[in-house]
Amino acid sequence: MKVFAAAIIIALVGLLLVGIQQSRVIALRGEVAFETGEKTKAFAANVESQATITTLRAEAQRNADYLKDLNKRIKASEDKAKKARKDFEDLKRNSKPVRDWAAQPLPDGLRGKAASGNKDPSGKN
Repeated sequence: MKVFAAAIIIALVGLLLVGIQQSRVIALRGEVAFETGEKTKAFAANVESQATITTLRAEAQRNADYLKDLNKRIKASEDKAKKARKDFEDLKRNSKPVRDWAAQPLPDGLRGKAASGNKDPSGKN
């Protein structure tokens, strides 16, 4: 009977150990499933971040290209305005109609003299 009791005790201890191991396996499977889900979420977030980074880099490149083009246009516009000013100054100096107009004497009223018909600046006659 002692052998039978010892066998039952050994069997119960064995079942207890198997039950403990089974609960550990179930807990570990749950943890693995959770970690797998988290890894999938992290991977999806990483893919989304990479897409966002790519989009932002492309936008930054477009902005840099636009700024470069804008600076070229500003430079061209400034050069055009500078040339127009130079052409205008040259025209003022070298244009015969402008020189003829500038050579005309100023009217008496603009030179600080009273008009020839009215000698009294007070306006009383």
